[in-house]
Amino acid sequence: MSDIKIMAGRILKRILNFVLVIWGVVTLSFCLQLFTGTDPAEMIVRKNNLFATEEQIQAVRVELGLDAPFGERYFEYIKGVLCGDLGTAITNRKPVIQNIMDALPITCMMIIMAMVWIILLTILVAAVSVIRKNGVFDNVARILCIVGICVPSFWLALVLLSVFAVKIPIFNVIADGSLKSLILPSVSMAVPIVCIATRVLRASILNELKSDYVLYAKARGFSNTQIIFGEVLRNALPAAITLFAQYCAALFGTSSLVESVFSIDGLGSYLMKSCEGMDIYGISGAILVCAVLFVFFNTVADILSSIICPAYRRNRI
Repeated sequence: MSDIKIMAGRILKRILNFVLVIWGVVTLSFCLQLFTGTDPAEMIVRKNNLFATEEQIQAVRVELGLDAPFGERYFEYIKGVLCGDLGTAITNRKPVIQNIMDALPITCMMIIMAMVWIILLTILVAAVSVIRKNGVFDNVARILCIVGICVPSFWLALVLLSVFAVKIPIFNVIADGSLKSLILPSVSMAVPIVCIATRVLRASILNELKSDYVLYAKARGFSNTQIIFGEVLRNALPAAITLFAQYCAALFGTSSLVESVFSIDGLGSYLMKSCEGMDIYGISGAILVCAVLFVFFNTVADILSSIICPAYRRNRI
């Protein structure tokens, strides 16, 4: 019963921290709109009329509430975010939240596929590398991981596209939104992270193998494979889970380069287009969504680590 209370208290604490961090992120997003030096009213007016007068710009400024005091604008922004209103995009005059919701599903599918590759390959390669420590597999995996860490995802995307879509036409050059068309983008995003996560998880497993319960298990006659997959891997996972969560959230913001290679209209592409069009509402809205996802995944990772690994829970209380 005490363990349940401790776990409930920890989850409540993480939720409160999540709310505070999100409040900070929303505040920074508001400041991004306010202090960039870009006048949204002027950009909206001059987009349709290059020779617009100051009176026309001021009229739009009043219509958007940009002439209101700081406190009033901040309160209205917070209220809008809570209601799902992130403003109206300057580029296409549609609600920013609608643009993001149109772009988010394809990005989510691609990142989910990438995380499946990351989780499966990382656990498998790290576990086998420890079982075959200093063997051929371990040495080859170490070299490939070092090379993979140095390979940019967009360069790998170009290589995969030219090989498997042009020279060997297994996949389409332009993604059509199907699961098959997202294999190459997801692999190109997953490979550098797999290489980093594999090294982290391998080191964590080797550190756990020095624990007393491992010596006891060996004394009872259990093999290294049984020990690693039975207990050690579970206790070594918290570091990898945190890393997985951070990269999963970061992929939402860094997917733009891979999406541009495969002509995918996802969240990353929308953020890039907003930057090119100096759409301050689109930029702040996309960054806000990426930041919220980053905090959310890290909170979930911490809670999940506490549930999976009792030792991690004891250390964090």
